[in-house]
Amino acid sequence: MPKKIVICCDGTGNEFGDANSNVVKLYSTLIINNEQVGYYHPGVGTMGAPTARGRIEKAWTRIKGLAFGAGLLDNVADAYRYLMDTYADGDQIYLFGFSRGAYTARVLGGVLHMFGLLCPGNQGHLPYVMRMYAARRRNAGRHTPTAGVDEQFKYTFSRDVRLHFVGVWDTVSSVGWIYDPIKLPFAGQNPIIDIGRQAISIDERRCFFQPMLWISAHARQDIKQVWFTGVHSDVGGSYPEKESGLSKLALEWMLVQAVEAGLLVNRSKANCVLGRGCSERFLPRYVPPDSGAQKHESLAGAWWLFELLPHRYDQKPGKASSEGWRIPLGAHRVIPDHACIYEPALARIASNRLPTSFVREPRVVFPFEQAMQTSA
Repeated sequence: MPKKIVICCDGTGNEFGDANSNVVKLYSTLIINNEQVGYYHPGVGTMGAPTARGRIEKAWTRIKGLAFGAGLLDNVADAYRYLMDTYADGDQIYLFGFSRGAYTARVLGGVLHMFGLLCPGNQGHLPYVMRMYAARRRNAGRHTPTAGVDEQFKYTFSRDVRLHFVGVWDTVSSVGWIYDPIKLPFAGQNPIIDIGRQAISIDERRCFFQPMLWISAHARQDIKQVWFTGVHSDVGGSYPEKESGLSKLALEWMLVQAVEAGLLVNRSKANCVLGRGCSERFLPRYVPPDSGAQKHESLAGAWWLFELLPHRYDQKPGKASSEGWRIPLGAHRVIPDHACIYEPALARIASNRLPTSFVREPRVVFPFEQAMQTSA
């Protein structure tokens, strides 16, 4: 019987703790049984390399992950390996991620598009796949045909797969404190995605956290990207729970979208995470979604130093080949024309920041008891 495979990739430096991201919170609601299996990976720069010896060496590998994105492709390979061992014909694949974890999920999708999913027993080819994929980064982010060798490799060793649902919070493609964002093939435009959903921060201003928007690969793709009030972690989570009212809006929205696409979610746990009728045995006590919750300011302290350096950015977000250079100086993100804006956010955004045309995305307070009858 076909099953659902859920892969969750967390953001930079995130892991389970007292200030969890929306990735952890969504993962905690999943039903895990014969019909659905799940995988969670902590963020780039969270843990030291397994080969590191001693505290100093492990700390240095964590710093490299946070500062330079070291380990990104290792994380992709880990998720790919899990998928190799778990996938059977007919299974549905769901990918979720936040921040650099969102980028990790999208890079995983790029690898699957270019090389397919290796058949069981071919794990020895995985280093070659990752090396060949990384070598194509110069043409990344745009929909260019895969080279002949990639197609031959896929035909010989791999299975074609599709991504049923990809849900991400505020994808950022710059991995670490570098002037030029790392871009890898088909992370920005991927034809094997059936349903794509992204929650995007309106108020994030740090230059190293520029959003990476999707570009639709074909007319049949169901892509929706919605802009939410707040900075990066006001959308993807990881502030202390009592300060998570804004991020719960983006979590609720993603749960709505994913459950409509067939994700199996435990009703009681979902209600608990959204601050509705949580049992005393669940800790911490979760706050509910709150459109009036306080926004955070992420551009502070040492982050201002990087605003004085030249930085590459997208002049027209969501468009291919639109990169330019600027001195950021804490500039606001540009909301593109025809963007979809979460309706509660419209009351908190300055009129001069609104695009000339946009679409309102109404809030859906998820009626779990009605909409999740088949999700247990």
